[in-house]
Amino acid sequence: MIKINFSIRPFVKPNGQVAVRARWNSKRYEVTFITGAYADASKWDNDLRKAKHGTTHVVRNMSFTYCDINGRIADFKQTIEEAFAKCSLANTMPTASELKSMVNKALGRNEHEEATPEEVKKRNMKQMIAWFLDECGREKNWDDQAKEKYTQAFQHITKANPHIKPDNITIEHMYKLKNWYIKQGFRNRTINKQVTMLKGFLKWIDTKQGYNVPSAVLNFETNLKVLPKTVTFLHYDELLRFAHFEFTNDKSGRLTRARDFWCFMAFTSLRISDLLQLHTNHIMDGRIEMFAQKTGEHLYIPLTEEAIAILNKYRGKGTADGHVFDIPSAQKLNDAVKDAAKVAGLERIITEVYYVGTERKEISYKFCDIISNHDARRTFVSCSLAMGIPAEVVMKCTGHSNYNTMKPYIETATETQTLQMEKWNKNQYRSQIINLLEDADEDKLKKILSYLKRVV
Repeated sequence: MIKINFSIRPFVKPNGQVAVRARWNSKRYEVTFITGAYADASKWDNDLRKAKHGTTHVVRNMSFTYCDINGRIADFKQTIEEAFAKCSLANTMPTASELKSMVNKALGRNEHEEATPEEVKKRNMKQMIAWFLDECGREKNWDDQAKEKYTQAFQHITKANPHIKPDNITIEHMYKLKNWYIKQGFRNRTINKQVTMLKGFLKWIDTKQGYNVPSAVLNFETNLKVLPKTVTFLHYDELLRFAHFEFTNDKSGRLTRARDFWCFMAFTSLRISDLLQLHTNHIMDGRIEMFAQKTGEHLYIPLTEEAIAILNKYRGKGTADGHVFDIPSAQKLNDAVKDAAKVAGLERIITEVYYVGTERKEISYKFCDIISNHDARRTFVSCSLAMGIPAEVVMKCTGHSNYNTMKPYIETATETQTLQMEKWNKNQYRSQIINLLEDADEDKLKKILSYLKRVV
C-alpha cells in the first residue's frame, strides 16, 4: 500500500459555479469537478470553503440554499477521498483521467467535467450539446421531453449550418438559421422559441473556459411578427351539451369514458398529468387537494355538482392501487376525446392566423379535429372568467402564479373560493332553464312567469 498525499479545495468560479479541485502527487496531477451548484461570492466563506450558514444563493435565475451547496461539496469530497483510499490499497497512483472517471462513476455522472480550456475547445458541437444537456438537465431537473425539445433545436442549427463549431458561432450563423426556419415553413412563434433555446445554450457555452460568444449573437433577435395565439376551449353551453351527450353506438364505453374524463378536467381545471395521478386520498370534504405534477403547486379545488356526478359515476371503477380513474395513457385519452367530440358534433370553426416570415397565413379547423386534453383546462379558465368568478379564485384552482390573461395573482381565503365556485352550479341551472324556455309557447311562458313571481 502506498501513501497518496492529496488536497481537496472547494471554490467558486468567476461565473458562480461551485467547483471542487483535487491535487496530488506533489501537485503534478489536478482535476476540477463542477458540482452543478452556483453560489453568490458575497455569501461564500473563504476560510471554511463553503456557503455561509442560512444563506440562499440566486445566480443565473437559479436558486440554491446553503444546505444544497454544502451537501454537494461534501458528496464530492467524500467520493474523492474514497477514490484515493482505493488506489492506495491497490498500490497505484491514479492519473487525472483515472480519478475523474472513478469519481464520476461513483456519483453517477457522465464524463463532461471541465479540465483545461484546451481540452474543452477540442469538443465538437455534438459533444458540447451532450455536455449542456447533462449539466443543465441535472441542475434544472429536465425530463426526457424537455431534453428532446433542446435536441431538436440543436439539430436545426446543424442542418442550417453543417460546418458550425462551438468556438466560431457568428451573427451570420444566426441569420442563416432564421432564414432556414422560414424556408422550412416554421411559424414565427416556433422560430422565436427555437432561437430562445439556442441562445440559452450559447450563453452556457460563453461561461466555459476557452469560449467567448460574441455579444451580438447572445443578444440576437429575429424581429419576426407574432400574433396572439388562438386559445381553443368550449363555451359553457357547448361544455354542458358535450357533458350530457348520449353516445348511442358506444358498446365498449370508450367514447363515454373519454368524454367524462375530459369534462372532469374541464369542471376542475386539472391537467392530464394530475388526472392520471388523482387518488381517492386527494378527494375530501367536497374538494380536491393535491400537488400539481408539473409545478409542485398546492391545488385546492372545490368540486362542482357536475364534477361530483362524474366521481359518483366511476366510484369503485378506478385502479387497484386507488387511482380514481382507470386511464390507459394521456395519448389514448386524447385520441378517444377527438372521436367523442366528432360524434357529439363539436364542429364550431376555429380560425388561426399566423405568420411565416413576412407571409400572413390563415387556417381553419373544426373544433372536434383539434380538441386536446389541455383544452379542458382552458375551458375551465375561460368559462369561469366569463361567469364573473374572480381571476385570483380561478388561479388558486389552477395553481397558476402568473397568467397573462388574468389579473395578478391574489391569494384568497378558501371559504371565499368555495362560495365563488358555486357560480358553476347556478349557471348550470340558468342555462338549462333558458334552453327550455326557448321551446315553450306563449301560454307556457305565462304560466312560468306567474309561478316565478310567486316563488322568487
